[in-house]
Amino acid sequence: MVGTTEVADNGDPGKTAPAADEINYLVRSVAQLFPRAKISAQSVKYSFAGIRPLPYSPDNRPSAVTRKHILHDHADDSATRMISVIGGKLTTAASVARECARKLGLKVGEPNTIAMASGQALDPLLDDAVLEIARIGAVSEESARGMLEWHGKRAADIARTALVSAELRAPICPHTSHVIAEVVEAYRREYAVTLGDVLLRRVPVALGACWSESCSREAALRIGAVLGWNDLTMGANLEAFEMERSAFLRPAPQATAAFEAAAD
Repeated sequence: MVGTTEVADNGDPGKTAPAADEINYLVRSVAQLFPRAKISAQSVKYSFAGIRPLPYSPDNRPSAVTRKHILHDHADDSATRMISVIGGKLTTAASVARECARKLGLKVGEPNTIAMASGQALDPLLDDAVLEIARIGAVSEESARGMLEWHGKRAADIARTALVSAELRAPICPHTSHVIAEVVEAYRREYAVTLGDVLLRRVPVALGACWSESCSREAALRIGAVLGWNDLTMGANLEAFEMERSAFLRPAPQATAAFEAAAD
């Protein structure tokens, strides 16, 4: 995954799409940093874009605008307990939400996390945790490790859910080790409402390069069987998900000559 760009956009954030010039710029940058990678137009599977909100600074270049978020309390404007969140970014969204809740007087604790080591040498304690999760849920070590990576200490509860039935231990689709119990967790405790919430944001297996329409259908069938969807609900969920996935993961725009030159 390669990014980001700094292009102003005053349109509908829900309809934002990457421009060919942005992709050309990113590919040129990758080609300069990794000349032996031989990046070409065919290397790009999908492209997507999202708006990064910045505090209003009309006299500054985008790169000069602070990336820090600002919480503005409207109490002085006779709007008690109204907080505006200005700026921020996806990677800090959960932290900003907790800060905002505290500013409203709510009691919010910091989340429990589990650290994942990088490279080949993993923490022996982590390996022990993977084996324990696998034992609790009767799932593979690969599935157990995936639970720990995505859910941290809640992985044990998800593993206990998986133990209830073979359907809950089944993979979301044949190409992933993430299981249906994680989907149930997303709906029950992570405020997922749609298949897009689950497969693109909570347990984002649909972002994988191998994902296809057949994967979507298989995942919907497996999820629907556990959640008790009828044919009408199944069809509506699947259609809405495919529309969202297609809008979010777009084939890259046609490459220009400059794009191709970056690979030479």
